[in-house]
Amino acid sequence: MHSSGHISFNTNTLELVDRIIILRINTDEMQVETLLDAPAEEAKQLMSDAATDKSFITMSKLINPPVKPRILLNVKEAIWNNYKLVELENGTIEVFLNHELVTPSKPYLRDIAKEFGISILNSNGNPFNTRQLGSLLIKELLN
Repeated sequence: MHSSGHISFNTNTLELVDRIIILRINTDEMQVETLLDAPAEEAKQLMSDAATDKSFITMSKLINPPVKPRILLNVKEAIWNNYKLVELENGTIEVFLNHELVTPSKPYLRDIAKEFGISILNSNGNPFNTRQLGSLLIKELLN
């Protein structure tokens, strides 16, 4: 995912806004990510002013924020060596290494698949997404 670029705001109408929500479609993970969901005053702290009537928030301020703990139930989990793979109720796969959440999950899942000799490609020759690969690995580890 790119961390370059910015989101522009019209400073002439910004005072009319109560809340700012910035979403991104992550096609790798097949999900919509919330990059920012904050009151306008809080979002303004992230903004820089341009020479025109625009303010902007750079993507680098929104990408890779500190990982927040999830409040979702674990549906399945499996442990292998220092890894713990968790499937949450929304289908998200989380990977813990030495009891710490690591992101993004996919590179770690690929490493585990390689150790088990499991292909990272589906029957059509396309790479599994994170949810598919994580679910497959959890099933394998539980058997």
